Amino acid sequence: MRKIGDWMKQNGIVSFKAFSATDAGDLPTGWTKPDEFSLDGVAFYDGRQMSLFVDEVHMMMIKDKSTKTYDLSDLQSYDMTDKKLIGYGSSKFDMPLLKSQYPHFASVPHTDLAKIVFDASAKHYESHGRRYDLRMLASTNYRKQTAIPHLSFMLKPIALLTEWRQGLARNVMRTLAAEAELIAELYALVNNRETIRIVDERTDRIVSIPCDIVRDANYEEE
Repeated sequence: MRKIGDWMKQNGIVSFKAFSATDAGDLPTGWTKPDEFSLDGVAFYDGRQMSLFVDEVHMMMIKDKSTKTYDLSDLQSYDMTDKKLIGYGSSKFDMPLLKSQYPHFASVPHTDLAKIVFDASAKHYESHGRRYDLRMLASTNYRKQTAIPHLSFMLKPIALLTEWRQGLARNVMRTLAAEAELIAELYALVNNRETIRIVDERTDRIVSIPCDIVRDANYEEE
């Protein structure tokens, strides 16, 4: 496959990951209503440039990436013309949160890669679908990122909240950047090969499962 940056640009693909410093435990509805959360950071990756939107950090560099840092308010004018957003687990949180704060994102096509993998695993097991941690899925498929030294250093949601409250917003944004890059790498892989590797829970062995459903237009949400 040609360079991922060229492919993403040609197809208008932008991967993303959002973060909220709101503790779901402080809300009576928990995680069920993303529009009740604050939006405190977002990373967008178009295969060439990492765009970070956050008020607590004024400048960041991501290794081997052209990186630009913006204030959150700049999301209002962020140009998404002819673009499609790709997230992971984003249909339930990232995208509803983004749209609730910046309604113009409601018109941007969006695909949740986690839903595609979930349905592909359901076909593989001929039962219910499985949910896979992004880090584990990336490792199983030999996908890499440059924002942090190793996947084991990627912060999990609870750790992200702790780091943020301790004033370590840079660490949070690096994790968002790493996740955005991994989402892009995995989505490109699935589109190119129409397969993805998982650990089969019945044998503990890595297997490649068909993922041609990535071509299904039903996975594109408005």
